Amino acid sequence: MDISVLGLPQSGKSTFLKSLIKFNETQELPEICTLKINDDRLIKVGELLGHNKLAYPEITFKEVNILSIKNKAAELKEIESIQNSYGLLLVIKCFENNDSNQILKDIDEIITELIFSDTVIIENVIKRRISNTKGKTKQELENTNSEIELLENLKLHLGKGEPLNSYNLPKTELKKLGGYNLITLKPIFILLNYDEDKSSIETNDNISKIKNKYFYPSKLEMELSELPENESVEFRTSLNIKPRQDYLVLKSLFEAMGKILFITAGDQEIKGWEINKGDNSLIAASKIHSDISKGFIRAEVIEYNTFIELGSWNSCKKEGKVKGNGKEYIVNDGDIINFLHS
Repeated sequence: MDISVLGLPQSGKSTFLKSLIKFNETQELPEICTLKINDDRLIKVGELLGHNKLAYPEITFKEVNILSIKNKAAELKEIESIQNSYGLLLVIKCFENNDSNQILKDIDEIITELIFSDTVIIENVIKRRISNTKGKTKQELENTNSEIELLENLKLHLGKGEPLNSYNLPKTELKKLGGYNLITLKPIFILLNYDEDKSSIETNDNISKIKNKYFYPSKLEMELSELPENESVEFRTSLNIKPRQDYLVLKSLFEAMGKILFITAGDQEIKGWEINKGDNSLIAASKIHSDISKGFIRAEVIEYNTFIELGSWNSCKKEGKVKGNGKEYIVNDGDIINFLHS
């Protein structure tokens, strides 16, 4: 899953990424940062199966700078990079600033810039559709007009200062927009980058209304990662900061992007697979290999907590806890699945 990282100048985008990949302040970030979601559930399954050959889903981050670039060609390149990502992470400066109004203004400034980019994209598509009607059949013209009407409605929504992910679109309409890679149609995650104390903003009514957010002390996490484990734990305890913030923020981002994880557990490898929430077992099978989905027979599923409680596939089978499901079974987060296929 590719994530674009955006933020106003001096918001701490680079510090956030360095804290995740355990770089210090002087080290230069790679263009792409790839991180594994080290989900504890895979570790626990491995303990029961007696091995630690684990493979985790990954998230890749790329820092983009459309908010500070003045060169048009460079700006277009950055916009294209955002268009090709799955979702957006906005880093919002809360350190040296506990003014909730300013925090909300910073979020609005970034969203407004993205709304402007989407408006330009939509206007260009509409122009192309209008100019490209020669030789089209009556049905093709009706489809084009229907598409233009949809795009005009989306443009009106953007004109109200609202991102497209707040527009109620049926799935059939969403498919029509797939090729345009509209930016604000993507899921957006807000990282509130604070220092050592978040109490004044955490309890603010306006801040609490922000969806898909996470309070994260980037600079502190970067510094703590350089300390020995016992000293890091002591500091965290004194500052009332939970351990494994890097994992917790990735897990929160994963969920905000509408993703869940299912597990395949064998003697050779225990692997977590990323799918969209609401995906069925056939889609899950295709994530592993197209041959499995083509020859799909059924999905043997054990609920994660049941597997941990009973301790093995055999115990779960004896207790009747292994469920044989067809192609339309909706996969739940943490399901342990064995796919039978021809």
